[in-house]
Amino acid sequence: MCYIKSMEEKKTRRRELYPTTVFTKEVIESVLVIDPSLDLDLLNNIALKKRPERSLEGNLNHFTKKDLLELGEDLGLQIPSSQKKGEVVQAVAQQIEGEFSKLLPYFPVKNLEFLARFRGKGSVKINPNKLSFHDISHLQNFGFIFLYKGGSAFTLVTPTELIDKLEILSDLNFWKGAELNQRIDAYAIALTNLYGVLDIDQFAIVWNRFESETLTPAMIQDELHALGRVQYYWWILDELVISSYFKSIDEVELFLDNVKQVAYYAPSREDLITYFKTPYDDQSPAASAMIEFLSGYRLPAGEQIEELMGEISDACIMGERMQDVFNLLNEYGLLFNEMEEIDRFTELFAQMNQSCRKWELRGHLPETAKKGKTS
Repeated sequence: MCYIKSMEEKKTRRRELYPTTVFTKEVIESVLVIDPSLDLDLLNNIALKKRPERSLEGNLNHFTKKDLLELGEDLGLQIPSSQKKGEVVQAVAQQIEGEFSKLLPYFPVKNLEFLARFRGKGSVKINPNKLSFHDISHLQNFGFIFLYKGGSAFTLVTPTELIDKLEILSDLNFWKGAELNQRIDAYAIALTNLYGVLDIDQFAIVWNRFESETLTPAMIQDELHALGRVQYYWWILDELVISSYFKSIDEVELFLDNVKQVAYYAPSREDLITYFKTPYDDQSPAASAMIEFLSGYRLPAGEQIEELMGEISDACIMGERMQDVFNLLNEYGLLFNEMEEIDRFTELFAQMNQSCRKWELRGHLPETAKKGKTS
């Protein structure tokens, strides 16, 4: 993919001098904070209400065949749905054991720190108030840990077949690699939230502006392909890094046909942190005013105003028509009673529309995008 470099980028670039990396552990974990009641609901929903087992197959037998097939697919298996459940359990168990050491360096550091508790023992019992979903998110999704609820406590099990493999967690180089991978993933989230779609070259330009480790586009591409197996917010296709907003290659190609031939917006350190959290600046005056306005309404289907706000921001980012936005409000069951309400919403949306960075403008604000020629 080619893109137009700004004059600043054509010059010899100097690394920004900051005392720390952009995505410190503290910055990343600050985004993972969940309301305690919602956190407990998440844990209760995924917990198995069965007797804890020790072996991989024993734990996997508690899953439905449908869940096992989905887990196998996440692990890189294509299992015919015609296979009996016992055969599926065996195949998935073997794949977990084989993929464990390969995938582990790409898991969130918070998961890995939690997993270190299991060195030398197969199970841990924890008070629900001492456990967060983000402690076990990827571990549980990939069958590396199994969560059980019994009485007033959670029991977490690492299967017997994996316990010896936990010795890798005593290797300092393993932790350095995992921390680097986590930062690369954070950049991928932030940059796809900012641009929608970007090429590997732009990823490398932004990374090398702020980070002490110099990474080539090829190095970044290799790491992103590995990370892409275990994360959920973006995907990679050849030399493109793509927001999970796009569900197919056809959607990406249609989007790229409409992207203006301008230089990528060059994000600041603060921009990267902002867009790591959301695809729009939720602290901007326009966004704050819209949230305040929407908070005066109750959605009949039980959805949260935050969810609606997210979709409204998507409409701004993607440059959707006003009628499309009103159709979205209808889907959520939000109906205005008076013309003044419609006018106020329209005014607030227009303000958001002018103050949000557009994907088709490569992250620029509408009034600041600079036109360029196709290279």
